[in-house]
Amino acid sequence: MANSSCRNFPIQRMRYVFALLCGTCFLVSSCGSSTKSVELAQQSVEQFHSQLDSEHFTALYAASDEKLHQAATETDFVKLLDAVHRKLGNVQRSNLRNTGVAWFAGQGATVTLVYETKFTQGTGMEKFVWHIKDNSASLYGYHIRGCPTFS
Repeated sequence: MANSSCRNFPIQRMRYVFALLCGTCFLVSSCGSSTKSVELAQQSVEQFHSQLDSEHFTALYAASDEKLHQAATETDFVKLLDAVHRKLGNVQRSNLRNTGVAWFAGQGATVTLVYETKFTQGTGMEKFVWHIKDNSASLYGYHIRGCPTFS
């Protein structure tokens, strides 16, 4: 008489293969979503810089995420951006130095991008945190360490 556990071996093996296949598909699809989220965040940084150069500080705050609104008042945020623009000038070029993506079930993702940015009057390390949901990005946070240059 055959052992019953031997008869179940092909079924157990199929379950294992199925679980492995599902896990691989999930990882591959997550990578694609991560790439799209990072690209969307990078486009949003370009738009941020354009609005910073045009001194549209209030519009930047209005388009930012509710989490940023809870962390900073419009007045404080506008003062920060005005000071950055006044001291460092317009953006000349930005080089992406670091990226990070975190997923939250049902809430989308956060993408953190760190740029070394050359302004007309100095350089700065900018850290952007974007909330990505429904194929759009809203600013969660903005931090800058800048050094004006004097001639």
